[in-house]
Amino acid sequence: MLKESVALYLRLFQFVKPHGRVLVLAGICMLPLSLCSSGLAYLVKPALDNIFFKKDLQMLRLVPLAIIGLYIVRGFFDYTHSYLMGYVGNRIIADIRDKLYFHIQALSLSFFAKNPTGVLMARITNDVNLLQSSISNVVINVFKDIFTIIGLTGVMLYQDWKLACIASLILPWVLIPIQRFGKKSRRFSTRGQEKVGKIATLLHETITGCRIVKAFGMEEYEAQRFSEENFRLFRIRLKRLRIRALSSPLMEFIGGLAGAAVVFYGGYSVIKGTSTPGTFFSFVTALLLLYDPVRNLSTSYQDIQEGLAAAVRVFQVLDTAPDINDKKDAVMLPPVSGAVCFDQVTFGYDRHPVLHDINLEVKPGEIIAIVGMTGAGKTSLINLIPRFYDVTSGSIRIDGFDIRDVTLHSLRSQISLVSQQTILFNDSARNNIAYGNPDPPEEKIIDAARAAHAHQFIEELPEGYATVIGESGIKLSGGQRQRMAIARALFKNAPILILDEATSSLDSRSEQEVQQALENLMKNRTTFIVAHRLSTIRKAHRIMVFSQGRIVEQGTHEELFSHDGEYRKLYAYYFQEKDKNLSRMM
Repeated sequence: MLKESVALYLRLFQFVKPHGRVLVLAGICMLPLSLCSSGLAYLVKPALDNIFFKKDLQMLRLVPLAIIGLYIVRGFFDYTHSYLMGYVGNRIIADIRDKLYFHIQALSLSFFAKNPTGVLMARITNDVNLLQSSISNVVINVFKDIFTIIGLTGVMLYQDWKLACIASLILPWVLIPIQRFGKKSRRFSTRGQEKVGKIATLLHETITGCRIVKAFGMEEYEAQRFSEENFRLFRIRLKRLRIRALSSPLMEFIGGLAGAAVVFYGGYSVIKGTSTPGTFFSFVTALLLLYDPVRNLSTSYQDIQEGLAAAVRVFQVLDTAPDINDKKDAVMLPPVSGAVCFDQVTFGYDRHPVLHDINLEVKPGEIIAIVGMTGAGKTSLINLIPRFYDVTSGSIRIDGFDIRDVTLHSLRSQISLVSQQTILFNDSARNNIAYGNPDPPEEKIIDAARAAHAHQFIEELPEGYATVIGESGIKLSGGQRQRMAIARALFKNAPILILDEATSSLDSRSEQEVQQALENLMKNRTTFIVAHRLSTIRKAHRIMVFSQGRIVEQGTHEELFSHDGEYRKLYAYYFQEKDKNLSRMM
């Protein structure tokens, strides 16, 4: 546990280093701050001995002025120290959150397949917030409390070292509950963070899938599921609260024992004449002032342990390496014509083979349709082209370049994707079309929208191209969202195009509206079409028929339909019901 904690602190220190100058300045402020607390305790001796017993009028004038001066100095340095340390703490957390989000964006699709969206959201929000509490307590409170404890301990030793030794005998009994409570807090914090991740996942699923929930009348069921997870989190938080609530009275009891011992021995010394009332009360004041920083250390230690539990989860994500990386000697892929070659390509997920010995050469501007039953490997094949996944064996080459030898950015910049699940952002129509371009020319956006048959309905929106279309384009119809996605692909103007079930979720009328836009999009581009509707692939130059991860047939629709093979069976099983236009074509 200790080694792990030290390792975590060393990693966190890497985020602290850039702010070293501010920390040094804040550290300088801590010295007069602790000295002021010690000075207030020390002034009790002359106040009692010289003012109340010796009736010294000079000290009566000086001591109140000294107290006022100490509080002014203490207030100034306390504000400066708290602000500087707070700045560093919040800046560190902002840096960690930035790095975590940037790293998550750089991870491969396999990572997102294994980690629910809600869990990742909880890592960035809840876990980092707990880490913020830990770091803030370290950089703001802990060091200040330690300096204050050192200063007050010095006053106690100066006033009566024997009393100080008696009080110090209580210290081991203070440290034991601090350590034990800290360990329990860390354990319950870890369990609580896991529950928060589950709740976030449940929220994401039910909110994004609200239509399905309502369509199946499952509102009560989902509410019950949420209530059960929420109650489990409540019970964990209650255990954590019990520990925190217990620590304060226990600390007070131990402090009471120390106070009783000090009062007995100190009072005995005053009665015997070996000490003065001023010395005794100065010591007691220092001891009382010592209670708050010691108690704060106990609370801070629990916060730190909870923060370390969060740090473990944050660093687990940061330590996850992307499956897909640029080679050290990767080169920029120059502008390509669009020739794509699959050479003995084999691929599988977690050692489960999905594609077997795929050989395919595609000429620039050729339209390739990929058909097959569900699970045949169609989407897996096209996911290999932009290197969402890497081949298990074999190679994929674009214009003669192995795609593993070029940079990911230069590769993906020359590939456009229109998928079945239309991904739009809660931004303006303009920015959705020009996604990835920080300073897009307006005329190019409008040209792309016109070619996608989207310009008319965008113009009819309340603010035209400046209209925010809502999360996932919720303010648009299915066909409009799809044409927005096509406009985005047209704006990108990449030489290679992937259409993954681009019209499968549309009704026949919407599909007709989108079809012309797709034909405009496919012009002069190497296109890969995955579709369950023959109307979207009938103009393909070649159709690849997949079965169990292999290409079993290829050719034009007429060639494949004339043979009693897999394609004709596929048509009889699926296309005949899905595409009535074929009867007109035959």
